[in-house]
Order: sequence, then C-alpha cells, then structure tokens
Amino acid sequence: MMNSLVINCSLDKKAKIEELLSAVKKVSQLVTVRFEEINAGYEVEDNIDAIILSGSKTRIVTTSHREQFKGVIDSVKCFNLPILGICFGHQLLCWSLGCEVGSLSAPMKDVFEEVNVVETDEIFAGFEKNEKVLLAESHYDYVTKDSLDRAGLVLLADSHSCEVETVKHKKKPFYGVQFHPERISIKGQEHLEGQKVIENFYGRIVRR
Repeated sequence: MMNSLVINCSLDKKAKIEELLSAVKKVSQLVTVRFEEINAGYEVEDNIDAIILSGSKTRIVTTSHREQFKGVIDSVKCFNLPILGICFGHQLLCWSLGCEVGSLSAPMKDVFEEVNVVETDEIFAGFEKNEKVLLAESHYDYVTKDSLDRAGLVLLADSHSCEVETVKHKKKPFYGVQFHPERISIKGQEHLEGQKVIENFYGRIVRR
C-alpha cells in the first residue's frame, strides 16, 4: 500500500482533519505532521509516495497567516513527490509557486457546487470535458486565474463561484483542488465524485 505525508494546515491545534484522513486511508497509509514541523530543510522519509496539504480556516490573503507557513512554502518549491493541495492547501501550494489570491464577495460554506471540468486529466479520469461535477465547497479565498501561467500551472476546472477549482503543474506532479474531495455528505445530500478524485490521484498520478 502507498504511504502519504499529510500536512495539517490548521492554525488551531485542536482542529480535526479526520474526514480527510478517513478518505485517504482508503487508498494509502498515513503519516501526519502539523505545518509548524515543516521547515526549509525538512526531509521527507524515503517510504513516502505522496504529500497532502490539508484544508484550513486560515486565510491565504492575510499576510500574518501566510508568514506562519514559510517553512511549507519554502519546502514545496523543493518537493518532487506528487502533491495534492486541498482548499487552503491548494491556495498555499499555488501561492508557493507564485500565484496571486483574492477573496469572494461572500464565503462558500459547506455546499455542493457544480464544478466544470475544463480539461480532462488523470485526476478527472472517468469524467468528461465540460461535465458539471457536484463537489463540496467551504472557502472564502481563491487563486486568481490570470496568475496561473507564470506559476507554471494549468487550469483543469472552474465553477460559477470560483475561477480556479483545480490546477496541475506543467512539469511536476503537483495538483490543487479548491473543493473538498474528502467531503461526500453535506446536510443530508451525498455525492461520491470527490472520492473518485482522490482515487484518481493515487491510482493514476501517484501509483507505485
């Protein structure tokens, strides 16, 4: 079975990421560390196959918040393993590579949004181009589309509420998703497409 390093990006040390851990455990064994443990010289164990950057209530647009993630930002630039950034983790990944960020006029809070597949890619295997996929959203900030190219990123999906829902790096196996693929149930609604995205990341991008 594959092994993943999950970086918990929650500023609140009591915050739980059990939903994410439970979803990833279906396809990979886990080692979990808090973001404070990552510094510029951080060495990933040889048996690690992929890195997950978790979501967080942290605001990527807030300078004081970003400064606390300097170790992760510096390390991301050196990582070569497959990375999946989720929600804030996606924003942090993109910021590390040189993207700009902005804020929505109103936050998305625990809702399923129709995410439009702009380009089919391994992470969207089984989905069609221009297909609308219901995926869980809970965020205030976003990555700006105009800044993707200079950061070496390609747009894979967008939505009515967010101009950048999914990206991949042009050269490295780095992926970012603004939605929460681990969250398949909200207020009595259930949509399993997010779990398929996680399975695609491991089965088609990470592999072993």
